[in-house]
Amino acid sequence: MKKLYFTFLISVISLSNGFSQLTFTVTPSMTDLTNYFQGIGLTITNMTVTGAPTAYGFYSGTSNMAFGSGVIMSTGIVDSTINSAASVFLNTDNSKPGDALLDVISGAPTFDACSIEFDCVPTNSNLLFDFSFGSEEYNEFVNAGVNDIFAIFVSGANPAGGNYTNVNFALIPSTTIPVSINTVNNGNTSGPSVGPCMNCAYFIDNYNGASVAYDAFTAGLQGLVPVIPGQTYHFKIAIADAGDGIFDSSVMFLTNSFKSLPSTPTSILEAKKTIDDVTIYPVPANDKLYYSSSTFKADKAELYTIAGKKMDTINLDSSNSFIIIRGLESGIYFLRLSNNQNTIIKKVIID
Repeated sequence: MKKLYFTFLISVISLSNGFSQLTFTVTPSMTDLTNYFQGIGLTITNMTVTGAPTAYGFYSGTSNMAFGSGVIMSTGIVDSTINSAASVFLNTDNSKPGDALLDVISGAPTFDACSIEFDCVPTNSNLLFDFSFGSEEYNEFVNAGVNDIFAIFVSGANPAGGNYTNVNFALIPSTTIPVSINTVNNGNTSGPSVGPCMNCAYFIDNYNGASVAYDAFTAGLQGLVPVIPGQTYHFKIAIADAGDGIFDSSVMFLTNSFKSLPSTPTSILEAKKTIDDVTIYPVPANDKLYYSSSTFKADKAELYTIAGKKMDTINLDSSNSFIIIRGLESGIYFLRLSNNQNTIIKKVIID
């Protein structure tokens, strides 16, 4: 086995006390969209998008709703206006149809639906994804007939028997309740929320927020789909306005957050959540990889193939070096950096 040698660079750039703005790229190619969604332990194919061309894309940067980089889907327009203070109103009617599956979950007719669909083959028995949902409908239109909705519909073999047929797995943790305006909130009010609480452990009131325009959003949530390794599953990720086509909502997914893991507590992605300012460069790499961070010092590095096979483990005890990757096959890998408090996973492209 080709051995990897790794040490890291600690950046001396100080952190700002505030949030940097998000940057956005709209209407990405299906290849790029696949690469952003596809995480460790699975293969994604047959990517398609339905909706307004400016309603989906990529984000990068840091706000109080999202950090790092990932995929964003909206019922309005994806652009820099999302960076505005909460006092700025995001209100675009794309004049697009709704979605029949979302109509059922919302309990109201939907409009301006944006959906991303793909096929997925997992290599392990669980499939997970990380997301955050935000909306301008908060707080004044909670329980007011405009229940903007987001869902992840899955079809394929159910390990418990039978099949999933458009089963929604974008749920409030440990429940069968879908994520929407009416199911995650802290009451209806024209100002800061004051209750009554509805799953508000996952609710973040952004009424006076300065770095994202949505009046409120969920905390980072994680969905889990029990799957059969090697089987093909069809995913439909969809978001829509409900009740009317105005007051925008969006959902954000961290890059490579769709991942397939063993059903054991020793999963390679088991990690404490942390703001991730780790940079791996160059991209693509063919000889050496460098690691830079102003906040995170790793004690160990592990490299995995996209199928989840561990290639090597390196114990880190130096403060200035690099990873030797010379001789590895070209392709997508995942680098797991960890210490006794946190773990960070980074996608690596080796040329």
